[in-house]
Amino acid sequence: MSTLRTITGLWKNHEETSEQPKLPGLKTRYYKKSREAMIENVTKLVNSNKFPNWEVSQIDAERGEVSLKKQGVGSSIMVVTVFKINPIKSAIDVYCAKQGSFGDFGSSYRFILAFLNALDSEVTPED
Repeated sequence: MSTLRTITGLWKNHEETSEQPKLPGLKTRYYKKSREAMIENVTKLVNSNKFPNWEVSQIDAERGEVSLKKQGVGSSIMVVTVFKINPIKSAIDVYCAKQGSFGDFGSSYRFILAFLNALDSEVTPED
């Protein structure tokens, strides 16, 4: 992670993926799996401790959202949104934020990258 990312983290306490991000690692991911299967994969990934120190706090299958919270020191939340593109294709966007009034020093960015890398090791992204 660059020094600029850490400096930006002094005042910014959240990060998210999108279709056209400023940083290439924060691009929306597409998968050849149904929305239901991807929600199950995300839940299994967190519950099997392949994404350590995080736990599933809420699942809203109707909206396609899985809420995660970080255990231990430092209160962070992550919302993983699974979009249905068609019956066998879905997209994932991730929003991560540190709770509190100060910046996160780039930790939200690192958490998103770690989550996406862990998910990509379980389910191969399309591209």
